[in-house]
Amino acid sequence: MSSRKLSNSSSEDMIDEKKRKRMISNRESAKRSRMKREQHVKDLNDQIMYFKNKRSEMIQEINEIGQLYAGIESENRLLRLESEELRKRLESLDIVSRYMCEANEPSMEILQDPLLKPWQPSFQSQPIMTSAGIFQI
Repeated sequence: MSSRKLSNSSSEDMIDEKKRKRMISNRESAKRSRMKREQHVKDLNDQIMYFKNKRSEMIQEINEIGQLYAGIESENRLLRLESEELRKRLESLDIVSRYMCEANEPSMEILQDPLLKPWQPSFQSQPIMTSAGIFQI
């Protein structure tokens, strides 16, 4: 019996040793798994913070662009009004200009009047005769 008992005891010791090694291995594996999961959660949290910051930056940029757009749209509206006002003024000036040209357009009779164009002799000029004795000293 004692040899059987030794054999049993030795076999149980071996089983206990295997259980203990397996338990240690399982603990280490669980620890690695927890650490890996913690690292994964940390990485996810880092990504969340990164994307939150990016989102805030983009919202700020969108708001700035929206303000610029509103300013440009307002300026554009003013320029359109000014353009329309200038177009109307130009039309008015064109009307006045045409009226003035028609009112000031001389008739053909007036253009032929020799007194209006003294630089163009329209009649036969005659030589001026002077006597030599007028200019004596």
